[in-house]
Amino acid sequence: MTLPLIFSYPGVCSRVTMTALEEIGAPYEDRWIDIMAQAQYAPDYLAMNRKSKVPALAVGAKTLTENAAILHYLHLENPTAKLLPRTGQAMDDAQGLSDLIWCGGMLHPMVRQIRAPHKWTTATDPAQTANIRTDGIQKLTKECDYIESRLSGGTWWYGADWSIVDTYLYWVVDTAKKGGFPADNFPAIAEHASRVRARPSFQRMLEREISALTSAGLSIDPTSL
Repeated sequence: MTLPLIFSYPGVCSRVTMTALEEIGAPYEDRWIDIMAQAQYAPDYLAMNRKSKVPALAVGAKTLTENAAILHYLHLENPTAKLLPRTGQAMDDAQGLSDLIWCGGMLHPMVRQIRAPHKWTTATDPAQTANIRTDGIQKLTKECDYIESRLSGGTWWYGADWSIVDTYLYWVVDTAKKGGFPADNFPAIAEHASRVRARPSFQRMLEREISALTSAGLSIDPTSL
């Protein structure tokens, strides 16, 4: 049987998808796309994923892109993994998908504003990129005010039960922090981050990322992961 194949790169949002696969616990393969070396534009990868980014999940002859879609697919295919809540009520169950889309479609672009503001403009004026980063920080701060309030009332995003949304939120804030976002202003989010990193599925994902630095020859500081 052909195993699911995840195309990934250490530290980026594909680690959320890989954590979901580790949470499921079934065998899968990984392939590391060196996005720093522009390998996402290689003809063979483009032929499979015209969007030229990670993650992508290949299952048999089919390939799925976009984190929210991949994670929702994994949730539907692996109900016992409990990647998202299941209540049997359509409106309530759709909330998990809504939260994934919020992470990928709203929070993720804010992270890119903070980490890579130069990609949002063709201007070379440093003041322009500084304004873009400031705008991203302001937007994410507003969202983190809400996240902080919600996490203050429970262990995980949905209260007592972990979900893959927790890992996605961790990635958002941790990645933004590396770009200067004042994450330390949110103590409940910081405590939540410690719980996410301690989860066995996250640790197994991290082991794969670290091993890839050697096996795939990636130039990444392991302490940054």
